[in-house]
Amino acid sequence: MHFKKIVILDKIALTENTIREIGKYSENTVDIFNSDPKDSNETIERLAEADCVLLSWRTSITKEIIEACPNLKFICLCATNASLIDLKECSKNKITVSNVKDYGDIGVVEWIFFELLNLIRGFGSYQWREQPSELCGKVFGIIGLGTIGKMVADIALCFNMKVIYFSKERDEEYEKRGVLCTKKKELLQKSDFITLQTPKNVVILDKSDFDLMQGKVLINNTLGKAFKESNLIKWIKEPNNYLIMDMATDFKSDFKDLDRVILSNVISGQTGETVQRLCSKALDNITGYLNERPINKID
Repeated sequence: MHFKKIVILDKIALTENTIREIGKYSENTVDIFNSDPKDSNETIERLAEADCVLLSWRTSITKEIIEACPNLKFICLCATNASLIDLKECSKNKITVSNVKDYGDIGVVEWIFFELLNLIRGFGSYQWREQPSELCGKVFGIIGLGTIGKMVADIALCFNMKVIYFSKERDEEYEKRGVLCTKKKELLQKSDFITLQTPKNVVILDKSDFDLMQGKVLINNTLGKAFKESNLIKWIKEPNNYLIMDMATDFKSDFKDLDRVILSNVISGQTGETVQRLCSKALDNITGYLNERPINKID
């Protein structure tokens, strides 16, 4: 089976071999766009004849777009977060949406500890304390004990760190391993290092939270805005506070010239292995749909 028309809607890290493989499943030439659409009108123009689209987490698929693209049958989201896709409208119009999970997590976790070690040992532009420090014995606070949060906990435990977490659900397995569940404000007060592993655009830190975080290292690689820009700027201007940010995070450019801000010049989760996993899983989603056995569906 084949799609009539496949469109790669925006810039996605797909290899040339993968694009050639994708082409085998399209009766017509695959349209490839290496830039994000400026608005809904441009998205509609790109998708005019498509019954299958591949896209990143950055591009919206709204009710307006769905109504203007009646041929669309399958959305292959080459990412995990589907917050910009109107899933209700997709279901109403019998459009299947599949995403890709667990493809960049290893790279993200490696990046977290790489940047953290650079900071506390003084290998980079800043040094956390007057003398180089060890991870051993420090308190690592994790907000959001999902897949990446658990991987961070695993490695932190290997460094003999004390690990505490705040999450919408408790995890008895990790608590048995010594990971302590706390209230958010207690975590912010007790932790030396705090990492945000929350869904996109969930505001998790407010002004009162930042007031509790004195002499802390905040590691932010969440998508969207987990806090107000003004609260972060006021906090980072206080002495001994440090911010580590992923290149992929929102409003990063607003912080890049501030002292004690460590801004990655690469996307934390993007490695050669990540790209290969993404490509493989996206192809699996396409063939699964064509074989009438869709996988990784989002309802």
